[in-house]
Amino acid sequence: MYLKLIALEWKSLFRSANVGKSLAVKFFIGFIAVYFLVSFIGLGIGLYPISKKYFPNEEPIVIINKILLLWFLGEFILRFLLQNLPAVQTKPLLTQRISRGKIAHVLLWKSLLSFYNVLTLAVAIPFFIVNLYKNDYPLFSLLGWLIALFGFVLTLNFLNFWVQRRFSSDLKALVPFILICLGLIAVEYYNIYSVTQLFGKYFNLVLSYPVFGILPFCLLALCYILTYKDVKANLYLDSLVNKEQKVNEIADLSWTSKFGKLAPFIQLDLKLLWRNKRAKTAVYTSFGFLLYGLLFYTNPMYADSSMLIFVGIFMTGIFMISFGQFIPAWDSSYFPLLQTRPITIKTYLEAKAMLMYVSILILTILSSFYAYFGWDKLYMNVACAIYNGGINIPIILLFGAYNRKHIDLSNGNMFNYQGIGLAQWLVSLPLLIIPIVIWFTVKFLGGQNVANMVLIGLGVIGFLLRQIILNVLVQLYSANRFKMLEGFKQKG
Repeated sequence: MYLKLIALEWKSLFRSANVGKSLAVKFFIGFIAVYFLVSFIGLGIGLYPISKKYFPNEEPIVIINKILLLWFLGEFILRFLLQNLPAVQTKPLLTQRISRGKIAHVLLWKSLLSFYNVLTLAVAIPFFIVNLYKNDYPLFSLLGWLIALFGFVLTLNFLNFWVQRRFSSDLKALVPFILICLGLIAVEYYNIYSVTQLFGKYFNLVLSYPVFGILPFCLLALCYILTYKDVKANLYLDSLVNKEQKVNEIADLSWTSKFGKLAPFIQLDLKLLWRNKRAKTAVYTSFGFLLYGLLFYTNPMYADSSMLIFVGIFMTGIFMISFGQFIPAWDSSYFPLLQTRPITIKTYLEAKAMLMYVSILILTILSSFYAYFGWDKLYMNVACAIYNGGINIPIILLFGAYNRKHIDLSNGNMFNYQGIGLAQWLVSLPLLIIPIVIWFTVKFLGGQNVANMVLIGLGVIGFLLRQIILNVLVQLYSANRFKMLEGFKQKG
């Protein structure tokens, strides 16, 4: 039965309406994955000589053991942001003579093939081989160390899914978990007790007694059982139906009538941002990332760095990126209805662009307090905001013409990761990299003020050509609208 379920998953890859796009995206992501894999292997090879250079009096593997907890913490955050529970078309299977337990097992086993399970091993295995070659430890000691490391990697895999599912519908339930993490960080920071040292001592113990390398697998079994029970308990056709319907009230939106024919669409988007937890997350993160600049503006190392332009683009355009990358998927549930109404695509796109223009303006005003660190910081942020409005908004609308992934708005969980993966994060790369390259090149040739003026000039040109660009986008959306309709029907 398990083999049959796996075979069905393989067939579904080639029978989707989005098969061409899906394969193209997978090949592109595969190329990126190979790049990172090679980079991590290089890091694993270089860890030994780097540790020897900076800590000549200590063994390299002991140094690495001291920071393993921080590594796993970073890996968990990466998984939490990017990794999703693998999709299995469960609805058709639930009506067949297949137990929910078997479906849940296949779902969890499929996650073992995740690329994120390979990253740590890509560093650890070369480091293991170098240590073995240097004869620092016997083979069985290093094997025990590697097995323990692998056990923690798999534990993080299932722990991530359990945390996502457990706290997806109730953010408040996540507060105790966050407080515990902050408490451990505080204990470490104020030298009350070193949790990282304790974690490192365990791996040092494994090097002396390799049999203790199996202990993480006990934790792995616990995380697997918890995740399995949670997945199995929710494998029902009506598991996503809310038992209580809550009436959401929203403030008076009559003021949007000032936008004329764009008002109905702007009202719909504002209601979406008000009522839907997933869309609301885009607003929360936008305000949260306003503090992102403190990491760079307070560090002298970045005083003249091109990273400052990244900060400006990111802070003033974070809502544009997080919300805009899912245009028109936000409306996928009723997109067919829009095609039957006397509504032009141009009006639809103008409304989306107007919402993002307003978001950039608000974030730019709120980020003006960075003038405390120098008027040049404010000048740069304003230049980035103008560039975002004139260039990046048309770019993100351009990507939207090829967005055919359905988003189920009835699943209003804050951590609803439907349609989100590495591919969606890659969409933001040209939005961030292109202005950085332009700014850095011009700054190298003519100075920072000239570079800022070039960004402002490009943004102004984008605004002046707005109608021409919009007409081109309308033609593109019109040409792709039937493919969008077909793609939005694929709700799995």
